[in-house]
Amino acid sequence: MRATLAFLLLSVAMPLAGGPKLGVIEFPNSGSNDAQEPFLRGVLLMHNFEYDDAAVAFQEAQKADPDLALAYWGEALSHYRPVWGRENLEKGRAALAKGSDAGSATPREKLYLEAARVAFGEGGRKERWKRYSAAMGRLSDTHPEDLEARSLYAVSLFGVTETRRDTRTYMKIASIAEQVYAENPDHPGALHYLIHAFDDPIHAPLGLRYARRYADVASAAPHAQHMPSHVFLALGMWDECISSNLDSWKSSENRVKRLGLGSDDRGYHALWWLQYSYLQKGLMSDARKQLSIIEADVEQSGSRHSRNHQAYMRSHFLVDAGAWDADLKPVNDEGLDNRAWGANALAEGMRALKTGDPDRAREWHKKLRAKADEHGKKTTSLPVAALELEGLLLLESGNVEKGLSKLRAATELEEGTPFGYGPPFPVKPSFELLGEALLGLDRAEEALEAFETALSRTPKRALALVGLRKAAAAAGNNEAVSDAEMQLREYLSNVR
Repeated sequence: MRATLAFLLLSVAMPLAGGPKLGVIEFPNSGSNDAQEPFLRGVLLMHNFEYDDAAVAFQEAQKADPDLALAYWGEALSHYRPVWGRENLEKGRAALAKGSDAGSATPREKLYLEAARVAFGEGGRKERWKRYSAAMGRLSDTHPEDLEARSLYAVSLFGVTETRRDTRTYMKIASIAEQVYAENPDHPGALHYLIHAFDDPIHAPLGLRYARRYADVASAAPHAQHMPSHVFLALGMWDECISSNLDSWKSSENRVKRLGLGSDDRGYHALWWLQYSYLQKGLMSDARKQLSIIEADVEQSGSRHSRNHQAYMRSHFLVDAGAWDADLKPVNDEGLDNRAWGANALAEGMRALKTGDPDRAREWHKKLRAKADEHGKKTTSLPVAALELEGLLLLESGNVEKGLSKLRAATELEEGTPFGYGPPFPVKPSFELLGEALLGLDRAEEALEAFETALSRTPKRALALVGLRKAAAAAGNNEAVSDAEMQLREYLSNVR
């Protein structure tokens, strides 16, 4: 006996009272009753970006009903991760191949399968993902009542942007997700994709109500616990950001223990954002404790994943705490992601200058410049970081105007780059660095302008607020001094 819509509503919309949840969806399908719970759980997990657990759930649905073609579709889609710009083409194709002889799908289900075959078909990723998104758009138009089609079309549009924030596309995503949210305010995909669409300093106020709701709607998903901090961080809401990532970290740790997973399955992403938020609050001891966690895991596993996060967290600790003399475990930068490698290189170059070793700083600049020349088109933070370190070296050597010229070039390049999300890349924001350099040269008015721009890009960032206060005082701008003092007292545990 095939499931009815009434069964679906009962099985998904009624989690245990007070218990962990993944959200609420309706997804009518041709599967047996036994296949419904794992299938729907898989879709919910996929909306919450708990992709590995989603694949397991879809495999459970396959065992319960080998003829449910959508169970193989779901497993394949768990290997398509458009917001992160990642896929596992081999596993996606293998999942679809397993279900090639599965049952008789309905016409609507066949459209889902055909779209997935496009996503994992022939050709390069960029073109496949564009064709897949177009196919999901057509499916959504054909079945406007299908909120899953609309939601999956919305998230597919992130893949079309190649992980870069394209405002026109992001607002289209938001408009689709808001329609889904209006019809189902407990839909985890709608909430999740709205947060991603609005997680830059300009649009973050629009995402605040969704951020405040999402973690409760999907309390069983570690990633859903973390996601509100995308908006909180973009607005400089450090207490909320700390709370969000603490919840995510604890949820992740519970999952690792429950499933007997390894250290690389720990919630390093939340750990990193938690550490960054502690730094902005001036809670240096707490920030150091988070770094110690990743240092211990790197020592144990040495994995690229853990070393990437060590590079991020170590770099932020050096730069944001000004802990240039701190005894920190070094980063093995072999094979790191470009952004992690660049964060470590810039922080090490700045550290060398701060501790009186310009020759070592020049070595880091040479390596950073070479990496920027090789990968700069893919990762703009690399050429920005190279210009920053070059400018600092020129200032150190007494070539003031040329050094400032390089720092200004870094700001122009960064300003022309679409907003990212989360802790800044490069690890030292260029307008903040320019402001500090100008302040050191007693050019207070120019420094004040640079810090104001820095704070428009990284709201409530501690070092930019401190710089703004100093520049405003030097420029005799008492109103700006008072505003900076108020924000520092509100957001920092210790006014610096």
